[in-house]
Amino acid sequence: MSKCAVIVNRLSGNSRRFSRETLLAAFGKGFETDFIEINEETVLDDLTEYDRLVICGGDGTLNSVLNCAHSPSAEKIYCPSGTLNELATGNSNKDDYLLHEVGMVGDRLFAYVCACGIFTSLGYVVKNSNKRRYKWLAYLWKVAKLYRIEDIRATFRTASHEESGVYTLIMAIDSPKCFGFRFNCMYRLDDGKLHLLAIRAPKRKKLLGAIKVFFPLFRAFFIGFKHEYRSKNMFFVPFDDINIELEQKTDFCLDGERYPLESSFCVKVHRLPSPLRILLPRTVKKLAKGEYSL
Repeated sequence: MSKCAVIVNRLSGNSRRFSRETLLAAFGKGFETDFIEINEETVLDDLTEYDRLVICGGDGTLNSVLNCAHSPSAEKIYCPSGTLNELATGNSNKDDYLLHEVGMVGDRLFAYVCACGIFTSLGYVVKNSNKRRYKWLAYLWKVAKLYRIEDIRATFRTASHEESGVYTLIMAIDSPKCFGFRFNCMYRLDDGKLHLLAIRAPKRKKLLGAIKVFFPLFRAFFIGFKHEYRSKNMFFVPFDDINIELEQKTDFCLDGERYPLESSFCVKVHRLPSPLRILLPRTVKKLAKGEYSL
């Protein structure tokens, strides 16, 4: 008999609204099913015995499962139940959809974002208990503390272009949405492209620097991008393969999880051997009520 793993992160913002019985009834029919609850001590590693993987948690939980050993042909279903769920809420699809492409940095996959610099640690510094209690307000509480200038010296190389500088934000994104802002109007599902946003660090720090960097941040996230953009303060460009060199090992945010990267690495598009099914919020609501079955 085929095997299914229903993986539930009870630490994520909204996963507690799903009972074990509801999830098994929705996804376990016709399968020998294991119910795996993630807690602070759980280490997911080898999932190769399963033919179906159901991921019930936030974008960070999805990232963990994508990077576990699993069968290339395994059916993967993402039931978003984190606090922001940017991957699922970013797309304007009317129905649940299949995702065939993700990003890869070094040898690690990411579903929608790989970023470092100003604000990016929001994804992993907010306590899970605060996410469950205060929802998106838990992130807002940290914004003021994380509004500080970062100096990240970087060189970007593609097959046709090279650019260097000191940046306060570096973001590779495969989604229309991040930080709660739907700013990437160039995004198209499974188009073989990622997008790179790089905002230069102001030379002055403290208050003057904070004021100066506000304007490119506002331009990027409140106005957004409908096409490739370059100015003296930032650039936003599509790519399929880019090499990035930094001065030192740096903490990145991968789908809301902290991941340290060495000083030189490649970011590129990765084609999944079998697609990932994304359940939209309206489907998740039906699931919580016991009204959904695959």
